[in-house]
Amino acid sequence: MRSRLTLVFIVLALLIFLLPTSCSKTGYTIVNTTADSSTQIITANDELDVNYEVDQAINEALLATSLSSIASGDTLNAEAAGEVLYTTISKVIIDTSLIKDSSYIRLTYYGKNADQTKGRSGVINVQLSRDGNGKIIPWKTPGATMTITFEQYEVIILANNKSLWMNGTLTITNNTGGLLTQASNTALLPGDSLQDKVNGSIVFTYNDNTNLIVTWTWNLNQIRMFNIRNTVLTSTIRGDTTISNLAGVSTSGNTRFGYSFYTQVTVPAVQTISSLYLLSNPLSGEKIIRGIPEPMTIDYGVDGHGNPVTSGNPYGYKLSWISNGGLGVVIESYPAI
Repeated sequence: MRSRLTLVFIVLALLIFLLPTSCSKTGYTIVNTTADSSTQIITANDELDVNYEVDQAINEALLATSLSSIASGDTLNAEAAGEVLYTTISKVIIDTSLIKDSSYIRLTYYGKNADQTKGRSGVINVQLSRDGNGKIIPWKTPGATMTITFEQYEVIILANNKSLWMNGTLTITNNTGGLLTQASNTALLPGDSLQDKVNGSIVFTYNDNTNLIVTWTWNLNQIRMFNIRNTVLTSTIRGDTTISNLAGVSTSGNTRFGYSFYTQVTVPAVQTISSLYLLSNPLSGEKIIRGIPEPMTIDYGVDGHGNPVTSGNPYGYKLSWISNGGLGVVIESYPAI
């Protein structure tokens, strides 16, 4: 579990219990009852962790396209003659040598991220689409698509040596047109926005499996909107599919405990983007994880008491669900990013 459990309390119909819990750096103890708060926490943490790392990787893939005028369509940022390898993103080699022949950009990860909290390895391939004449459709074109493929992509949290490993393929569609570049040099003007759509599936696992390696497949359906608010670049994410007649579903698949779930975004999640970290933990937003025996609501961007934070960096997020006829509540701190 990447984050430190700071407050756990379960309110039942007649009694209030304070339940201390702890995590192990070597793995989770799987308890097949969602009445146990640790099970709910693991499910909620996976929802946060996987989506965060996927969105971070997508943003880096978008930045990679901005380094090639062929890929981006931005003629003001044409490459120097013969320039192929870049280190714009910390410890990532961005290879554009195949863009003309194969419409590929290749990101190879080999070290720590910008703030030295994570180690990353593996490859992300970015392939742009072509038109009927075989010409690459620049990413800035409205409706342009790209395919992002994860190949043994791994993120290791250096503080506890926990790692997340991913394979899979996602299709990104530029709904509005335009480019996402470094936040300090973004092409967006105040009040303007850029929207893209994410669809596909990933297979992932953690290195905390106690006996044998088990992987889980999740389907992702997101709409991401980028805005500049008071010079700050923000990303707002909502769900883009319908399951069981409920709209706004962003994630679906199987939990670690074998339950088929789907996550409905009831209030879009808001994050900030910077040139150093690229993506913050959610500042606000609400999701409901359904399909599990005890569906739970996740409120992002709260303080240590579970109250919404309106300015500054929030402490974490709050989980709530019905537990044995009462209300279960957990306040969980955000992990380091």
